[in-house]
Amino acid sequence: MKVFSYLQLTLLYTFLVPAVRCVMEPLIRKVCLLTFLVVFDATSSVADLSLIVPPDPVIASAGDDIILPCHLSPQSSAVDMDIRWFKEGEFTNPLYLYKSRMGEEGKGYKGRVSLFTQELERGNISLLLKNIKVSDGGRYKCQASHMDWIQEPAVLLQVTKQGSVPRISMRKHHRVFIQLSCSSENWYPEPHMLWTDRSGKEITSAETERPKQKEEGVLYSITSNTRIGMDQLEGVTCVVMSKDRGTKMESASLQMTEEFYLSSLPDRVYIAAFVIPVFLALVCITASVLFVMHQKRDIQEKLKPIKEVKAELEDKRKELTKKDQLLGITGTIPDTVWTLMVCHHAVDVTLDPDTAHPKLTVSDDNKSVKFGDLRRERGTEKRFEEKQCVLGMEGYDTGTHYWEVDLGNKSQWSVGVAQDPENRNNIPMIPENGYWSIRLDNGVLKTVEKSSNFLPIELKPEKLGVLVDYKEGKIVFFNVKKRCHIHSFLGTFSKKLYPFFGPLIDCKEELKISPVPQAQK
Repeated sequence: MKVFSYLQLTLLYTFLVPAVRCVMEPLIRKVCLLTFLVVFDATSSVADLSLIVPPDPVIASAGDDIILPCHLSPQSSAVDMDIRWFKEGEFTNPLYLYKSRMGEEGKGYKGRVSLFTQELERGNISLLLKNIKVSDGGRYKCQASHMDWIQEPAVLLQVTKQGSVPRISMRKHHRVFIQLSCSSENWYPEPHMLWTDRSGKEITSAETERPKQKEEGVLYSITSNTRIGMDQLEGVTCVVMSKDRGTKMESASLQMTEEFYLSSLPDRVYIAAFVIPVFLALVCITASVLFVMHQKRDIQEKLKPIKEVKAELEDKRKELTKKDQLLGITGTIPDTVWTLMVCHHAVDVTLDPDTAHPKLTVSDDNKSVKFGDLRRERGTEKRFEEKQCVLGMEGYDTGTHYWEVDLGNKSQWSVGVAQDPENRNNIPMIPENGYWSIRLDNGVLKTVEKSSNFLPIELKPEKLGVLVDYKEGKIVFFNVKKRCHIHSFLGTFSKKLYPFFGPLIDCKEELKISPVPQAQK
């Protein structure tokens, strides 16, 4: 109201002469009132907004990618707002700062945080936090401000980490019991440990130490001890779990016979029972040395097949261990992250027949290609005359794009991305020349480079996903069925990037571009 009064008085008594004042005064009042209503409406519309975050904690495992949800209600554009994500108590060191339509990653979070810029228009200011660490746990503030309006609700992030498989060791033998110890490491938060017998009931006599943290560390280790009597030897198990019992790991059950238990007791009776047979055995050995030496060679020949079987079993064990390690490293991409990547970056790719090698046949809908008979049609400047290749119709020089290729059980294929090539012949198809691709050749999965990287054949995809992030200089390949990462290229792009397919030497089966659902824009 002060602005309204001041504007009115200024116009009335400064710029107008007294003779005209009586005529213009009603018009000036209307203009001032209209100005005040416009300013008041803009201020009140912002004041009606609220930031909505989930009331329950966001729970994630270490190493996962998660989303910290936050959006405007009612739905309104946040493009012109200032947005700051920061950990409670660390306002000056934000994770991500969005101001004047420009985003900036915080110190220590480079490459790990981002907003969904395409969602800002719909009021979605959620934060994507990648590769979660245990130290990332805590309360985060989602702050948005515009003019005199500001809100900063908090989101609680709880991070968990599953530790090692519990290991049981034998600490002490006694006449009537055996003392066992169980330990496990690298848990978060504090774990809980217990012992169970063969029927699955808890052994209440166990003594469990308080979980310990390594110096200047956040991960916990835990140890528990128990005494087991003769009648409880078989099937004893050590169990470690998170306090909410959402994560649980068990040790292998002990297989201990009564004979083993008795043989370990340092008792005089059993010592005597051992010494007498040994003495008699020494007498017999003296008389039978010559016979044993004579039979030695025959025995070794009989044991040879057993040694070969043991070596084969050891090779199988190492192979299974390698596969388990591989599955642990690649991991499965969380559904939320996968859906955001596929739906929000999917593009409709079609093949450009004008670029196809004369021996490649492109379908009428430009969605599939196969190796066929030599075509005699006249070539174009865009055509690959020597390399059995074909490019996509549309190229990309900005943004992030994703598409999928149906490979089925083909034994030979090469798929990737090509930078708009000036010379399409007589050059190696490697990253230095603007080609980034992986290929399968008779059971060998590898990258196409000067020094190729041989990739685990377990990652061979039936359907291949390709993600191009032009700004970040990333080209990433995924196994769509297993939802896991295969390989990534990093580079700097200066021209348009086109989907790239080939060579398909002697492969009569079609290589198809698979449709991907796209998010509504």
